[in-house]
Amino acid sequence: MSAPDKASPASVGIAAGLSIIALLLWAIQLALLTDLTGSDAAGNALAQAYCAIAIILLWVLLAILTLIAFFKGAMPTPAAIAALILVPVSGDAALSALELLRAPELAPYRWPIIIPVLAPPIVVAFTFWALLPGLHARIPARYAASIAWGTVLLLCVALVPFQKMRGAVGDQMEAVRAQNAADFAKLTVDSPLWEWVPFLAVPDQTLVSNAVDRIRRLERRQSDAELMLERGDFPLGRLGAFDLTPTPSLCEKARKLLSRRADALALKQPDSMPFKDIAVAVGDAVSAMSWLIDYDCPCATEAEAWETVAKSYRDPGYDIYRLAELRNPKLLGRALYENPERFSMLTPRAHLKAWLKFADDKSLRQQVLAGARKLDHRTADATEILNKDEFSARVLLETLPGLDLEPTPELCGAALDSLHKQFSGIYRPKADDPRSYQELLGRLGRGEQFIALRWLASHGCDANAVLTEAESLIGAYQPSPDSGLILGQLERLHRKP
Repeated sequence: MSAPDKASPASVGIAAGLSIIALLLWAIQLALLTDLTGSDAAGNALAQAYCAIAIILLWVLLAILTLIAFFKGAMPTPAAIAALILVPVSGDAALSALELLRAPELAPYRWPIIIPVLAPPIVVAFTFWALLPGLHARIPARYAASIAWGTVLLLCVALVPFQKMRGAVGDQMEAVRAQNAADFAKLTVDSPLWEWVPFLAVPDQTLVSNAVDRIRRLERRQSDAELMLERGDFPLGRLGAFDLTPTPSLCEKARKLLSRRADALALKQPDSMPFKDIAVAVGDAVSAMSWLIDYDCPCATEAEAWETVAKSYRDPGYDIYRLAELRNPKLLGRALYENPERFSMLTPRAHLKAWLKFADDKSLRQQVLAGARKLDHRTADATEILNKDEFSARVLLETLPGLDLEPTPELCGAALDSLHKQFSGIYRPKADDPRSYQELLGRLGRGEQFIALRWLASHGCDANAVLTEAESLIGAYQPSPDSGLILGQLERLHRKP
């Protein structure tokens, strides 16, 4: 194409403005490309989406700059043809490079970043060469075009071996996955725990999940776990995932292994290694100690030892604060006393809330009530539940008559306040909107609130106000033999002035 001796100032100015915007987009995509996997799954997906948008916008600007250079500058026809082909091709290659960079831990690792990083500056530089004829004398057209578009072509071609590398890795991973699946299928219910543990480290998360599920059903998992803790090959990060019973023996062996591993990581010279080298080990130790402490196994000494080790490494992570928190004595036994995984874990020290967790299981209900009635702290626990936990309060009120609680003023006040909140939140139909008493029971859940109210009123609690409220609520629904029976019972419980 024959070009003017000198591009108009307006053309150069527009190109300069677009180049500045392109530079900003280039910087944004560079920042995103180098940190596509630095967050959780949702954060990574968002970063990758933003990066794709930045690449698309950047290449749109590159195409516009190339057109300005072609029409307003001195761009040889062969170079124009090369630009027409290579600008969109390099854009597609940049997006393909983004796909490869979603997994930078796999070959070709981070090398594909050279495509979206190097191609834009080269295109911009060539467009300004075309717009500024003064540069032609210094860099002849054949050299400028050959260097610019030849380099862009090489960057695009480089994508091919990058993709072949990734394909080879994918084939290798698929072969490993198939082998892992075959090995996993060979295990039986009699296989020892240590034969299942290797499958917790495979890339296939479905297989990992299946391995954990099978381990939790092994009858020998408890004895095998204690044996592995003794010999030091137990995966501490999974201690709370295997449905183990936190016996004193397990506690002691886990604490000893925690101490041994902390000693093995201690540095002779502080700050001689980065914390990232032990971050996984520290995280596993924190996970193990959190579970042990939750189930009444004291690990303050071990937590302090791990904190000391972690602080001796450069740039320690957030886990050092978690290690410090684990020394809080208030955490000891929290899960065991408030939210145990199994009914068999309950002890007389457990909070009433922990016992009530299993009250909905019909096969355990009588055992729950019998055990709860033996708790010497059950009345205080019940009062706390009613004041702090709305969900557990509902369960408590359903089982109230069977718990043999002491009707203290605190318990009466908390229970009646909870009933008032429940009754006041129930819809009261108008005269022109008749509703059945059964619908009222459905809105209340199972209607156990009336039974709880009768127990409170018959055990000395001043329940007149709530009794009146309950009677008003029942009266708002259509009368029935059941509602009449309940009303009669409530009316007889009013405390006389």
